[in-house]
Amino acid sequence: MEIIGSKIKLRPAVLADRKKIYSWLVRSDLTSSVMGEPNYPDAPLPTLKEFCRDYNSSYFNPSGARAGRNFIIIAGKVDVGTVGYDLFDEDKSRVILDIWLSAKKYCGKGYGSDALMTICEYLNEKYKIRNFYISPSLRNKRAIAAYLKAGFKFTKMQRNTAKKEFGVDICEYDDNIIMRKIL
Repeated sequence: MEIIGSKIKLRPAVLADRKKIYSWLVRSDLTSSVMGEPNYPDAPLPTLKEFCRDYNSSYFNPSGARAGRNFIIIAGKVDVGTVGYDLFDEDKSRVILDIWLSAKKYCGKGYGSDALMTICEYLNEKYKIRNFYISPSLRNKRAIAAYLKAGFKFTKMQRNTAKKEFGVDICEYDDNIIMRKIL
């Protein structure tokens, strides 16, 4: 199954993709713009073990779809990143989204914003999810621009309120902002 966007396709990630996705997060030329020293001392790079704990095997198989799921973003025939959802809550019609690209050369082409719009439309059609949240660092201007382009808006929700609302801390940085898109 592939989910078709206007610039990209989304393919459900499989367990064999997990190490590649991890590498994109911690070993790409984009890593320093989203986590780790020197720009993000408050968000250290996760170890593979920590990453696998956070992105357990259910994110890579269909049985985990109602909890969380990862997808590979494909532009043309090239895997350019990943997008996924977590804290799936059908009762409250909401999910938390996360996305990262594999390299700087894929930034600024609209792949990220298209992937976000595509996953939102898919989750809305398949599960009737209407509320989509994403929580970038205020320092990550490139990501914020892509999220705005995808239809996300800034909220006034603070970290403590979000933690109470979602039951976990969805903020990884000292300066997280919470953005929301409603379909």
